[in-house]
Formats: sequence, C-alpha cells, structure tokens
Amino acid sequence: MQANANTLEAFKPVKREKVSLHIIDQIRRAIVDGDLKPGDSLPSEREMTASLGVSKHTLREALRALEAMGLLDIRQGAGGGPVVVEVDQHSLHDSLINFFSFKQVSIGDLTEVRRLLEPHLVQLAAQKMGPQDIEGLRELNRACQEILNRGDSIIGGKEEIDFHTRLVEFSGNPVLIAILDFVNRFLAQLKLAKKPGLDFSRQVLTRHQQIVEAVAGGDGRAAAELMYRHVCEVEEELEGRTGSSPGSPAGHEA
Repeated sequence: MQANANTLEAFKPVKREKVSLHIIDQIRRAIVDGDLKPGDSLPSEREMTASLGVSKHTLREALRALEAMGLLDIRQGAGGGPVVVEVDQHSLHDSLINFFSFKQVSIGDLTEVRRLLEPHLVQLAAQKMGPQDIEGLRELNRACQEILNRGDSIIGGKEEIDFHTRLVEFSGNPVLIAILDFVNRFLAQLKLAKKPGLDFSRQVLTRHQQIVEAVAGGDGRAAAELMYRHVCEVEEELEGRTGSSPGSPAGHEA
C-alpha cells in the first residue's frame, strides 16, 4: 500500500548538520503519529531526496538506521523499497538491550522490578487462567523436568523464561508485558553468565510447580507469595548471598 500524498508533503528539507538524524526523526515521527502505518511503502527514492533536499547516500544511511531500529523493512527487487513494519517484541527487546548495556544494570535492579510486578501479576493470572492455560504451564514444567533428567540446566532457557512470560500475559497490559519480557530475558543472559548448578535448577522448577498449583487452585494470594520468594531466591543465588530472603511485601504474607 503506497503512502498518501499528504505524507510526502509532510517531509521538509533538513538542516545540514547531522542530516541523517533529522531524516530518521521525521520518518519515525510519521510512523508514531500514524501518518505511516505498517504495510505502507515510503515514497520513491527520487521523491524523498527531492522532498528532503538530501543526497541518495544520506537518505539510504537514514533508511538503513530505521531498518536496524525495526521500523522499516527494506525490500529488494522490483516493487521493493522501504516498507513500514510493526515493532514487535523482539525488536523492542534488542533496542532495550542496546540501551541498557551502557547503564551497568545489576541483578538487583532487575530483581527490584520483578518483586514489584510479578507477585501482583501472578495473582491476576490465578483469577483469569483456565484449565487449558494451566495445562500449558504444566507442559513447560514437564519440559524443564526432561531437561534436568538429561543432566542439563534449565536456567536461562526458553522454557524457564516462557513460564514467566505466559503468567505476565494474563495481565492484558502491553506495557507490563513488554517491561517484564525485557527484564526476564535480560536477566537470562546474566543467569547464563553465572552458570548456577543443577541444584538451583531443581529449586527453580520446584517453585514453578508450586506456583502452578496455587494458580490452578485459584489461590492468588499463595501464588503471589510463592512468586515473591522465588524472585528473591533467584537474586540470592545469582548474587551469591546467604541467609534469609527479604521480607514479604505488604499483603503477601505467608
């Protein structure tokens, strides 16, 4: 689907300093504002260079950057060119990883977010999950058990991450889902670097199994308490701490 003429008219000649950044900003804003929608093709290269007052090289540099940001797909061949794409979870995750890699994010930082959000969200899941959804969680736990039976760790693996992702999805809140998807996948990289032993994998699986049964029983309070303890235990293991877990949050007492 070709972008309409109004979109082309919205592009304006740019200042010469950091020219490609100005192009990126204009196109990104057109996408964010809804003037360009997923599936729309950008105007031709000739039209855009004339409208923006830039060279082909500068325009292509900006378009490649927008493709790297996950906003465009530059298709080759006849009828190809830059097409607007919907930003998916994978693109968002990669962008956040790039940003936070320079922020010295600690295990404690990630755990703080998890302690604040995951107990509440698993409590919601206990109210909303049906039998088929719960069976899906049990299937993930069975897959983890098979991995352990082979003598391999489940920490940082797809099944372990998906367990948390599925619980969070029942909030129905895309902001919370995106935040915790990033937090858990970023934490998975730190887990893999720490290489905790199989005993810790067994402990994690046991907690996951307990959480599922609390959710299956509709006991959101118990599920929230178990999740809080689980998040704290993961932090303690990865930080190499000993001693008791931090106190339970208000409203989640055992």
